[in-house]
Amino acid sequence: MRFLPTGLWRQETFLKLWASQTLTHAGFQMQYLAVPLVAALLLDATPLQMGILASFGGAPAIVVGVFAGIWIDRRSKRAVLIGAAWGNALAFLVIAISAWLGFLSIPLLFALAFALGGLRFIVDVTYRAFLPSLVLRAQLIEANSKLEIGRSATEIGGPGFTGTLIQAVSAPFALVVGALAYAGSALSLHRMRPRTDVSPRATALSVRGELREGLAFVMKSPVLRGLTIAAAMVGGTNAAIDSVGLLYLVRQLDLTPGLIGVMFSVSGVGWLVGASLARQTTRRIGLGRSTAAGLFLMTAGDVIIPLAGGPTTIVMLLLAGGAFLFGAGLVTYIIARTSLQQSMTPDRLQGRVNVVLRMAFLGAISIGALVGGVLGETIGLRPTLFIGAGGELLTGVFLLWSAVSRVREAPASGE
Repeated sequence: MRFLPTGLWRQETFLKLWASQTLTHAGFQMQYLAVPLVAALLLDATPLQMGILASFGGAPAIVVGVFAGIWIDRRSKRAVLIGAAWGNALAFLVIAISAWLGFLSIPLLFALAFALGGLRFIVDVTYRAFLPSLVLRAQLIEANSKLEIGRSATEIGGPGFTGTLIQAVSAPFALVVGALAYAGSALSLHRMRPRTDVSPRATALSVRGELREGLAFVMKSPVLRGLTIAAAMVGGTNAAIDSVGLLYLVRQLDLTPGLIGVMFSVSGVGWLVGASLARQTTRRIGLGRSTAAGLFLMTAGDVIIPLAGGPTTIVMLLLAGGAFLFGAGLVTYIIARTSLQQSMTPDRLQGRVNVVLRMAFLGAISIGALVGGVLGETIGLRPTLFIGAGGELLTGVFLLWSAVSRVREAPASGE
C-alpha cells in the first residue's frame, strides 16, 4: 500500500518550513548539550559560570526587545530565517575552531552564547509569525502539531547522537555537525516561494506607534496577558533547572555524555507522543486547559531528577521516566499556547505579539539562570532543582485559574 500525503503534508510551502524548522531543532539539540558540556568538560566551569552561560541564551530578548517584532513585521520572514540559519552555523564553527586551536575561553564562550541566544530568539519569533500566513487559522493546531512532531524526531535522535559523538570524538566536533544542520535549514528556505511573507500594513505607523499598538493589543487581552505572565514564569523556573541540571547529572550522578544523551532522547519520545495527541488533548479538555496540563506533566518529570539515586540502572530508569513526562508536557504546553496566541492575533501584529511573549520567556531565562547558578553555589544543586520544579507547578496553577483556561477552541480570527 502506497502512502498518500494528506492535509498540510501536501502543501509545498508548509513542507519546506517544516523541513527547515526540523533541521533548525537538530542544530539546537547539538547546541543544548555541546555548548554547556564544552564549558563543563573543557573549561571546568563553576556552577555560577554555568548559570551565566545559560542566562546569555535569554539576554538578547532584553537587548533587542519589542523592536525585533517591528523589524520582523516589516521584512521578508523567509529572508530573516535564512540569515539566522547561516548565523547559527557560523557561531558553531567559531566555537569548534577556537576550541581546536586552543584559544577558547569562558568569556569568548559567553559572547558566542549571547549571539546564539539572539539568533534563536529571532528564529522563534519569526517562524511563529510566518506560519499564519502559510496556513488557515483552522489549520494552526494541525500545523503546530506537525512542526512539533518534526522537532520530536530531533529530540529523540539528537541528544543520543550528540552525547555519543561528544564521548567518542569531542564536543567541538558535534558543533560542526550542528553547523551542517543549520546550513540545511537555510537551503530548504532558499527553495521556498511563499505567496507573501511580509505582514500587511506593517509599515503604516511610526516605530513608536507600532510599539504602542503591539503592546496595547497584548495588555487589553486577558488571555494574552495570562500567556505572557506564564511564559515568564516558565522561562525563569526552567532556566534555574537547566543552569545546574547538567552539572548535577555529571558531578552528582556521575553520568557520561552518552547516558545523558540517552536520557534526553527519551524526552524526545515523550515529545513525539505529546505532539501526536495534541489535537485530541485540546479537543477533550480545551485549548486553554491544555497549557496547564502540560505544565503539570513537566513538574512531575522535573521533580524526579533530584529524587533519583542508587545504582546507575535505577537512576537511568527514573531519569528516563521523568524525561518522558517532561517532553510530553512541554510539547502539549507549547502547541496549545502557540496555537491560541497565533489564532488571537491579526497578521499585521504577529511579529510584535510573538516578540512580547518571547521577551517574557527569554528575558526571564536570564534572571532564572543567574538565580539558579547562585542557588547552586549557596544551597546546593539538588535543592535548586526542587525549587525550579516548584516554580513550574505554580505556573500550572496560575494558568488553571486564569482567563486562559476558559478558552476551549481557537478563535476563527484575530481581528
